[in-house]
Amino acid sequence: MKDSPKSKWSVLELLNWTKEYFRRAGLAQPRLAGEILLAHVLECERIQLYTRFDQVPSATQRRAFRNLVLRAGGGEPVAYLIGRKEFYSLTFKITPGVLIPRPETEILVAEALAQLSRLTRPGSMWDVCTGSGCVGITVAVHIPNVSVLATDISPKAVALAAENAATHRVDDRLCCCVADLLDRPGDWSGPVCFDVITANPPYVADGDEVARAVLHEPALALRAGPDGMRCLEAIIRDAPQVLAQGGALLLEFGCGQADKVRDLIVAGGGFAEPRIIRDQQNIERAAVAIRSK
Repeated sequence: MKDSPKSKWSVLELLNWTKEYFRRAGLAQPRLAGEILLAHVLECERIQLYTRFDQVPSATQRRAFRNLVLRAGGGEPVAYLIGRKEFYSLTFKITPGVLIPRPETEILVAEALAQLSRLTRPGSMWDVCTGSGCVGITVAVHIPNVSVLATDISPKAVALAAENAATHRVDDRLCCCVADLLDRPGDWSGPVCFDVITANPPYVADGDEVARAVLHEPALALRAGPDGMRCLEAIIRDAPQVLAQGGALLLEFGCGQADKVRDLIVAGGGFAEPRIIRDQQNIERAAVAIRSK
């Protein structure tokens, strides 16, 4: 992407060049990635690019865009480059210290909203491995009377979740604490048992390969032992002790782990038969387990 006398590098030309560059680099959704980066540099909404195709960004803007494109082509996630990510139609600040929110995790939000909306009283929810806080915060935005405990083993993640909660003005109902899985934080003064527990824990096996962009995400949020089941096993084991009668455990897991998750839930004896949900790629991705005892 070099300036030349034959081209003024309009917005449309930049997007077309970048789409092809990203396609060769193996990025998923290359056109979308280019649009997100260019909108970030031009400080506009992505949709506004379509009314600016003939606009010629300044030399400074082109240099900034070129730098981001090269970094993205080298494998750095776009969300880290621009410092934010959209999730369930909300925007969250994202840093390299947390996992990047993904569309499949929106399953947890949809199920949590369905469970909590059935209550005739204010509900309570524990979002385990909260990361950026996207799941718990989104639920709190949509259900005004829910109280949410959001925990993570990473202090950096907890600080970022608290910042996102304040941005979305739910920090009065969402408490962010450092905790390892379902270890109850000592400074939590809310409900003893919860109506909903959501968890998108680490579930990648230690030896498994991951996509190039995923290598930039924190291993603490990805890896979970030789078979990737360490955190899932602990959450399924301990959840009945902190779920209200009829409460729901909502778990995200990895490709190929559905049978193990289902067997663990059934063997524990504290839940009814779980419901397994497929994501947009038709992959078994999440489990809904209702506490029966």
